[in-house]
Amino acid sequence: MKLSDLTYCQEHTLPRLHSMYRIQRTRRTTSTVAIGPVRLPPTGLLSGRFDLPRTPVAYFAEEPETAAYETLARREALALSMADLQSRSMLWVQLTESVTLLDLRPHTPTWPVLTSLRFACTQELASDAERHGFAGLVYRSAQQYDHDCYTLFGPSISLLRRVESTPLVDRATGGLHRLLRDAARGAQMAFVP
Repeated sequence: MKLSDLTYCQEHTLPRLHSMYRIQRTRRTTSTVAIGPVRLPPTGLLSGRFDLPRTPVAYFAEEPETAAYETLARREALALSMADLQSRSMLWVQLTESVTLLDLRPHTPTWPVLTSLRFACTQELASDAERHGFAGLVYRSAQQYDHDCYTLFGPSISLLRRVESTPLVDRATGGLHRLLRDAARGAQMAFVP
């Protein structure tokens, strides 16, 4: 899928100080790609909807709840693993400069592939958007109706500053972040060890 397949290419500008959220590993691993406060899997795995072969891609949500659904309570997930949750945090970041994204939201009704698991099409579209100078994409969440998500490509990721990073499970008390309770209830998922 290419930009030329879309009826039109609408730009969307995220302003300076725009807030975004993501759930990520609290600690780096040997394969982690760290860009500022953002921790990413190795570049080139092509396991995400808009991943690029040679450029890091970071995924964010407009709201913390959307980040929880996108990362933990996906449609294909059956349970929430406490071991996995203990190694993750909710990251709240803000942009230090404005960025221009390709807006895919108007295309969602006519291109359901934009929210599907057929990633080859959407990865090709992301590559074309990067070639045309977009800093990333804005698109509808496939996990939470009527909510937005963002991807930032390579250099745009370094324009983020950390506002806050909160563990999903309190190490001292074992208490769960409220997002986990809400996501588990909304997705009807159980917690497992």
